[in-house]
Amino acid sequence: MDPIIIYVIISAAALILGIILGKLVFAKNTKKQVEEAEQQAQKIIADGKLQAETLKKEKLLEAKENFVQLKSDHDRDVSQRNQKMVDGENRIKQKEQSLNQKDQNLEKQVKENDAIKENLNRQIEIVNIKRTELEKHQEEHIRRLEKVAGLS
Repeated sequence: MDPIIIYVIISAAALILGIILGKLVFAKNTKKQVEEAEQQAQKIIADGKLQAETLKKEKLLEAKENFVQLKSDHDRDVSQRNQKMVDGENRIKQKEQSLNQKDQNLEKQVKENDAIKENLNRQIEIVNIKRTELEKHQEEHIRRLEKVAGLS
């Protein structure tokens, strides 16, 4: 055989072997790159999930803080309204007590006035009785004086 044909066969065999080895190396590298890409994708997904959980927790915490703040504001408003109502009720009670006291004082004064009126009416009756008695005595005295004057 001719050395050129041997070289061509060896070259062709080396070329085929190189292509096969290249494909194997390329396939191995590609497989390695695919695995690395999958690992990176898994890591990115895990990081995303972790970030999502963290963000979810932060938002829940914010919502709870907001709720607590709103509840606190509401409770404070309710407390202030209740205090205003209690103050109003106390003012009303004080006014009622004041009015009741004034009413009692008026009733007492009316009773005193009625007692004074009755006393004055009794005194007027007594004065009228004494006046009539005095008039009777005066008429009797005048008659006596006329008798005495008529005799002298």
